[in-house]
Amino acid sequence: MLPRPHGRFTRASHSALPKQQRGMYLARFVAATAAILATSIAPAYAERPIVDLHRLDGYFQLFAGDTSVPWKPATVRLDTYSSAPVNFSVYQADPSEVLTAGANSRSRPIATNRRHPVVAFTFDPPGGYQFQSSEVTLPLGAREGFFVVEARRGNVGEQVWINRSRVGILAKSTPGSVIVYGTDLGTGMPLARMRVQFVVNRAFATAVTDGDGIAIWNRAPHPVFVLAQWGNSYAFLSLLPQPPLPITIVGVRTDSAVIHAGGSVRVAGFARARDRGILRPSRGSVAVTIHAGARTIAQERVSLDEAGAFVAALPIPSDAPAGDYAVLAQTASGVGGTTIHVDSSSGGLSLDVGAACSATCDYREDLSLRVHSSRGNVVVQLDVIRSPHIALSESAANVAWGTTRWFEGSVRTDDHGDATVLVPRPNDGLASTYGVHAEAQGATADTRVVVPTADAVVEVRLDRAEQSVGTPIAFDVEAATRDGRPLADARVTMQLLHGTAVAQQSVVLDAAGRARGNFRSPQLGTNLVLATLDRGGRATDAAQVQVDPQAPSESTDGRSGNVKVTLDKDSYRADEVITVSAGAPGAVGKALITFESASATQVQVVPIGREEAVTRLRAHNAAGDLRIGAAVVRDGAVEWNTVPVVLTAAGRPEVSRVALARTEFAPGEAANVALDGASRRATMVVRISRVAPSGSAMFASAPALLAIGAAATQNSAAATPTWHPWVDSTGDRAAVLGFVRRSQPPIEVSLPQADTESVTWNAVRTSTAAVPITLPQVKGEYTLSILAICDDGSVAASSSTILVR
Repeated sequence: MLPRPHGRFTRASHSALPKQQRGMYLARFVAATAAILATSIAPAYAERPIVDLHRLDGYFQLFAGDTSVPWKPATVRLDTYSSAPVNFSVYQADPSEVLTAGANSRSRPIATNRRHPVVAFTFDPPGGYQFQSSEVTLPLGAREGFFVVEARRGNVGEQVWINRSRVGILAKSTPGSVIVYGTDLGTGMPLARMRVQFVVNRAFATAVTDGDGIAIWNRAPHPVFVLAQWGNSYAFLSLLPQPPLPITIVGVRTDSAVIHAGGSVRVAGFARARDRGILRPSRGSVAVTIHAGARTIAQERVSLDEAGAFVAALPIPSDAPAGDYAVLAQTASGVGGTTIHVDSSSGGLSLDVGAACSATCDYREDLSLRVHSSRGNVVVQLDVIRSPHIALSESAANVAWGTTRWFEGSVRTDDHGDATVLVPRPNDGLASTYGVHAEAQGATADTRVVVPTADAVVEVRLDRAEQSVGTPIAFDVEAATRDGRPLADARVTMQLLHGTAVAQQSVVLDAAGRARGNFRSPQLGTNLVLATLDRGGRATDAAQVQVDPQAPSESTDGRSGNVKVTLDKDSYRADEVITVSAGAPGAVGKALITFESASATQVQVVPIGREEAVTRLRAHNAAGDLRIGAAVVRDGAVEWNTVPVVLTAAGRPEVSRVALARTEFAPGEAANVALDGASRRATMVVRISRVAPSGSAMFASAPALLAIGAAATQNSAAATPTWHPWVDSTGDRAAVLGFVRRSQPPIEVSLPQADTESVTWNAVRTSTAAVPITLPQVKGEYTLSILAICDDGSVAASSSTILVR
């Protein structure tokens, strides 16, 4: 600001000044005005303003584990972005003041103005002005009880609860009952006469445990919450809702997951009705329809045979547009369905695409694709998606890590409509599943090509794709031969890769070709879990997990790989005795052994000797998934696991193998094919195809439709830490930093389904489970698939690779 001159200028006084003086004042005025204008329009060259880093003091987050035993240190996790001190206060509270019934409900804050803290202290986060996750120890000693921890910076407050308890509960829930088992987390012994309160219709219903520490709720309605108390220790669970069991199950499978417009869809399926807890063949008829959105494009009504099976063939209009269509089968009391993809034709032009390899393609060579157009000299656009996996399940194939667009290009067919395209091979050493889409002048074609690296297939599945730091990475691994037979007792090498850091372990597969494990110390950032198995080459699979400071909560089944459950046989018949051995390193007290179905749960509480418990259960036939479970106490936590029970009985899914004298045949040779163990009356559907099936054409997944749910297990004292977040306390709201990882949605890279290119499709009634077949006349490698729909309600399926040479 310019200084004001003394006195005031008026027109009279200004004109009275001498001419020279008036000029001097005018020059000064002009100069001052010019200086002001120059200052206002000139670019600023001032120093950058200093950022107030203390604004980061308001950014912090507080988390606590769901369980804490009193003989171990009580801790909470504090995420900060500055090193300003944080004031902590710990208050004792009643769980009913804080907890809210319901699996997705957050806790409530408490008013602290009239409460006296049990302990109060100040914590100085390290790290300066950067993200830092700190484990803060609470000086509670060996106190038991329910506490609320408040963290404050200035007027910003957050609260989180901790439960210091020597009591753990395990709940087994079915649609009709809830079984709660209470145990001492120190001794592993069941707690008799412990008070258990169920929340039903917004009210508490009180029960006490029996001599084995078990309380049962077996009436409607289903409770939503359970709270157990033993002295000053509490244990609680928000119980998951259980869907009712379906009255009827309808399964639908097709000849191929990809159909060309103008062709027909061959459909096979079954209907099962629940009768006194057992699934029996349905009677009557079924309406089979194909829908494009809300429009029905084909329909047929067929009768159900003695096995409750049906077979139909429905035409697809020649002018049907490309896209996904629903295939539905409806009985009087139920409906089932699947999805097919229709490739369109345009102006008389149709396309075909597939692998040029007559047998299994060599992963060390570029992939050769054959393209055929119904007219010659047509430019065909190709889009190839690659997934570095060979999935043992269709769900895993659709969400696999590393799936990406691999090749885009075009090719002109010759005068006969033929062309060949080479797709570059990968150099990562991983097996590949290619999804191929071809398009020209409105006509489309789709298929899949599988390129293995070994005679085996291995698949790794993670509990979470994104998780918080400090949480172990839990995984399931499964391995089978290329035609689906489980590799029992095989050893799989597991590696956790993070940059140059490598953690490694080996797991041995069980009789079903499965194993479970975990890596306990993942590092912040992107981690890769790699599974390797050597069998006729090196079979590999990988899955990625992102370890963040705080990841979204995702539900997991909670099973522990430390608990080993062993059965005396691979399969059983109804009412046969099952000998169960269960244990874990460091297990103490007694073990809870269960026989679980979707309708009921048998329980036994068995003493543990030398870290193992042994008992006998009876294999009762029931609808749904059947499993043997075991829960033990080790190191202050309840750990549990389950294994499937293979039961050969009416209405059950069955695991079978294709019974063939050999796998190599001459062109056109006749042979008999059957499924091992399926020597009873059944409707058999047999298919021989050039391409391995996928999606709706996979017979192997059909028996699993009979596994209509299982008992849900929930654990209040899990060994793997699970975290719950803060709630806002009184005062200002804590600020939370958010990060946007993508500026736009990811590119769609889902794999197209496979055109199986069926050579044989045959559905016959048989009493011996043996079906005569005629092998193809053309040499090559084929996939033989069998679906057995039995008169007793059971369903079996299997596949095998055969060679014609």
